[in-house]
Amino acid sequence: MAVIRLEIANLRNLQSVAILPHPHLNLLTGANGSGKTSVLEALHLLGLGRSFRSGRARRLVNEAESACTVFAQFEDGGQAGIRRGANGETALKVNNSSQVTIAQLVHRLPLCLLDPESMDLLDSGSKPRRAQLDWGVFHVEHLFYPVWLRYQRALKQRNSLLRSGSMARLEAAVWHRELAESARQLHTFREYYLAKWQPQWESRMAVFLPDQSLSLDYIPGWDLALPLEDQLADCWEKDVDRGHTQIGPHRADLRVKRGTAPADEVLSRGQKKLVVCALKLSQVALLQATGQQCVLLVDDLASELDALARQRLIEVLAASGAQVFITSIESGAVVPQLESTGSSFKMFHVEHGTVVEVT
Repeated sequence: MAVIRLEIANLRNLQSVAILPHPHLNLLTGANGSGKTSVLEALHLLGLGRSFRSGRARRLVNEAESACTVFAQFEDGGQAGIRRGANGETALKVNNSSQVTIAQLVHRLPLCLLDPESMDLLDSGSKPRRAQLDWGVFHVEHLFYPVWLRYQRALKQRNSLLRSGSMARLEAAVWHRELAESARQLHTFREYYLAKWQPQWESRMAVFLPDQSLSLDYIPGWDLALPLEDQLADCWEKDVDRGHTQIGPHRADLRVKRGTAPADEVLSRGQKKLVVCALKLSQVALLQATGQQCVLLVDDLASELDALARQRLIEVLAASGAQVFITSIESGAVVPQLESTGSSFKMFHVEHGTVVEVT
């Protein structure tokens, strides 16, 4: 459900903030360093238990305080809160219950982030692309997470045995079977999700880059024609040399291509940003189609996009049905396009850590 009240205390320069967001579109404006991105960071912390800017808790918490807190009320009457200490300790609460896991928090507040750093999705290694794929699978297939955990435990055991030397090879056979079984399930979940995701992505690509013919290429991480259990056994000596397992779904990738060429090699920076927007927003559409509400965090929307691209992006955001939080230095770079969609929205001005609704 949409966030209808957001309270933030002692997160960076946001010492005491309380706002009533619009259930659909919200624009935060302010100079660099004013704290507008920190509002998005607070929502990200509440939804995922971590920041998208820094992994160090001390940087997240106001330097004069020992902890920061974020609290939200939702349209359905539910509540969620998180307290993050400067020492890294984290306390969660959902609907007055403190018996909550991060996975439950993620399910409660599905978040999708579009920021300048996430625009590097096409240029970076496979890990963030694999994580983006699994974000979608996690939210639509509830059996995915326990299977993913099972695979990760088996992978950790095998990697530990690899570092123990060749004498551990017989013991590793047990984990090869465990890895192979959970890997098949993960691959099935991913393939099923991709079949549903692809049409949504193509639909948004037709809006963002109608003159480009691009495709999604899923690489499972091992040769599907052969049993993974056998391949793991055959790779044992090579894996011992490297100290880690080189094949399996943890090495999967999702590449965007134009013909046979990787998109990151043939598209401009602005075009790549629109491809990433299409990837993420199509996942949001797929999630919303299941009846789940998603919160979109769009940091520095105008960055590297011309007026036409901004207009197209804002139209898709307005039509998404998700609750959207947009940051921009200048209101003039976004407000006219928001108004042209005919959708109602709220605007907040952020200055020196204070957030004020603009009426």
